[in-house]
Amino acid sequence: MHHRIALLAGAASAVIAAASPAFAQDQAAEGEIVVTGQRAQQERGIAAKRDALGIVEVAASDNIGRLPDRNVAEVVERLPGVGVQYDQGEGRYVAIRGIPSSLNGYALNGFEIGNPDGNTRALPLDIISGALLNRLEVTKVRTPDLLGQGIGGTVNLVPQTAFDYAKPFIVTGSAQLGFQELRDEDHPVQADLTVGGVFGSEGQFGILLGGSYSDRTFTSYGIYPDDWFEVEGAARGGMPTNIKYTDYRLSRERIGVSGSFDYQGGNTDLYLRGFYSRFTEDEYRQRFRLDFSDGAVFDAGGLTGTSDDTEQRSDLRLEYKEKSVLVGMAGGETRLGDITIGYGAARTHNEVIEPNDSWQFRGNPGDVTFDFTDRLYTVTPVDGYLAPADLSFRSYGHQDQFGDEDIWQLRADVQYDQAWGFAKFGVNARLTDKGFDDESVSYARNAAPDRFTLEGLAGDDVIVSPGSNRDYLVTPTIDADLIRAFTDANLSGPLFVLDEEGTLADQVLSDYQLDEDVLSAYAMANIEFSDALALTIGARVEHTKLDITGYRLENEVDVVPASDKRDYTNVLPTAILRVTPADDVVMRLSYSRSVGRPDYTDLSPGGEMGYVQLDNGNYDGSLSLGNSGLDPYVADSLDMIFEYYFMRGGLVSAGVFAKWIDNPIFNRSLTQENVEFGGRFYETLEFSQPENASSGEIMGLELAWQQQFTFLPGLLSGLGANANVTFLDGSLSVPGRGNTPFPEQSDLLWGSQIFYQYGPVEASVGYHHTGRALIGIAGDPVEDQYNDDLRRLDAKVSVDIGDHFTVFAQGQNLTDEPTRQYQGGIRDWVIQQERYGRAYWLGASFRY
Repeated sequence: MHHRIALLAGAASAVIAAASPAFAQDQAAEGEIVVTGQRAQQERGIAAKRDALGIVEVAASDNIGRLPDRNVAEVVERLPGVGVQYDQGEGRYVAIRGIPSSLNGYALNGFEIGNPDGNTRALPLDIISGALLNRLEVTKVRTPDLLGQGIGGTVNLVPQTAFDYAKPFIVTGSAQLGFQELRDEDHPVQADLTVGGVFGSEGQFGILLGGSYSDRTFTSYGIYPDDWFEVEGAARGGMPTNIKYTDYRLSRERIGVSGSFDYQGGNTDLYLRGFYSRFTEDEYRQRFRLDFSDGAVFDAGGLTGTSDDTEQRSDLRLEYKEKSVLVGMAGGETRLGDITIGYGAARTHNEVIEPNDSWQFRGNPGDVTFDFTDRLYTVTPVDGYLAPADLSFRSYGHQDQFGDEDIWQLRADVQYDQAWGFAKFGVNARLTDKGFDDESVSYARNAAPDRFTLEGLAGDDVIVSPGSNRDYLVTPTIDADLIRAFTDANLSGPLFVLDEEGTLADQVLSDYQLDEDVLSAYAMANIEFSDALALTIGARVEHTKLDITGYRLENEVDVVPASDKRDYTNVLPTAILRVTPADDVVMRLSYSRSVGRPDYTDLSPGGEMGYVQLDNGNYDGSLSLGNSGLDPYVADSLDMIFEYYFMRGGLVSAGVFAKWIDNPIFNRSLTQENVEFGGRFYETLEFSQPENASSGEIMGLELAWQQQFTFLPGLLSGLGANANVTFLDGSLSVPGRGNTPFPEQSDLLWGSQIFYQYGPVEASVGYHHTGRALIGIAGDPVEDQYNDDLRRLDAKVSVDIGDHFTVFAQGQNLTDEPTRQYQGGIRDWVIQQERYGRAYWLGASFRY
């Protein structure tokens, strides 16, 4: 075990500073060519992939910094088979091999990292900067000693340590300043610093401290139509209920700190590590909305028309969001002859804080004309937009949400090494305590004359440009300072009326408290029949115990606690046959089973119930509940991959896989007649609840190529390139809907990079394409929502100044690509288009 860990660590380690790609690598033997920078990191990533028992993709340290990725999600996206969902132009959620992000696993140094978000298992990877990491590992076929959670795969974040560096003492750092196309008055900044080294009589101790900081204030423009529906005579076959466009102004700050203390001496290695990451976002959202579908009449051709039943709105939302991850871990391993004993413990605290305020004003602008000639259509009031005095107050809401999660983890492993391979077994315990609390309050308007308008509270008009050379006027706007002061002064008076029913619903329906304990044990063996043939086989058993409490709201006034307990056991076998017919060829054939546990909101037994009593004493009602009895997704997977390492730094691989997935979860809605529930007899009861469906399947093909053109003459020898493409085809069987795609599954993912390294110059250009994907399954196919194709073009160039300094420049989103969503599988039915503009950075780094 010790030797394998040392091999993998050496294969994937080098300089950690993301902007310092030319820092010296391990010392070369006499006569050996020293490879540094991007090339060295590429070779180390290839070596880690080649020597892994399972199927693993690795982004080593300088791969993290080779292109200007803003966070961990955007780094992972460049690996084969990985797609990413973006939020405000930054990668956030990762889908692996077409599997939704909530069903994959996330770990830090092998320990489950949990999730600061309150309602999902999908870790928002934008909270983590890559500057503090040694490498990123995406395990697609797991061995039994790894976590069972991860139907598509598991993302493991490996922190840096002092032993990852070639020098006994290191100081590295970088700083950069950004320039943004849509917001030239604010310049984003990023910086990181790492200090550490090894010491002791034999260099047996290592200590490393690192910190990173980024602050980005930016603007995005967006258009967000709602609820398209079929309309006879419309050129697109339908129309939305409204048009909305928005001026977003956001400030995003990331703070990261990591530290490690390591001991490597004699027959024992020990470590003590800490990791903290905090992501904060201040959001200002000014939105114009015009409802116009009722009374709409299309002209001949179905592209233009008029409507006389309209409503104009002005909205303002001010939101603060803070997410943090704090992890402390300790462990090590002891070698006693042929036996290696590994042990470790971790404590994680995750937290989310999300207060925000929102105001809404409404009025009637009269007749409007609409024009659907362009994909981003227009709607214009005939008599002009309403003035502030014509927009009356409608609602105010103060959202106050808090969630936290505490996780204790323990693990122990024993490995017995022999000439034929090794046998290994171990145990793992994860004890999770998670809760979410909503204390939101909402207010409505009073009856006349205790009403007010936007007059005296309006701000400056804004023009937004979400794309397609279309400019939209946001008018009138709501001045943030004026409305806040007005609200504070009048909230207790007659102008604001507490919405007791809405407030109670907000404060009850999202709340839950959950205890989830997972106890695991595994046994496995790696049998090396010969230099050309090896088999890894074993099984993991995970026992999950769940205790959860939610709240049911009855008839908008009565709060009833609802609790449930359950437990279940999953047996997860794995078999991986590794064939090496030649030194440069590796083939793997595998079978594996993994699980994906349900989201927390689906598990909560709380919900909402409404009913009316009939004249005969019976009831009619509606009921919407969570389902603590949900079974986890279980996937059986077959994989076959061929890897050809045709030269140093060169790789061609081709892999196929198939996953058969049981117990997929969907939201079931039905109407029941003559049933009894909660001591009442219902003649009609409309019922909605998440339930397990029967099955789903995903099949895919992954192709990858990577090469360094060192055989070319002179300056051309610095060129290199890589490319990967993934084809996916899957279906999910949903009662009442038949077969649908998996949410977040793109049929096509591909990316390519051209890089250059010669003398003091390094440069890279990268392009990535994520194909369109279903966001979520609705009750009717026409209501399904999709992410459209997304493309990224980024570039970076750096020049070494002497042995210790580097200057660099980089560009992000060079094609000014927006993100787009659409409805019903019809790409012209746009429900969102957001534009973020291009961004450029200048910076410098140092290393000693």
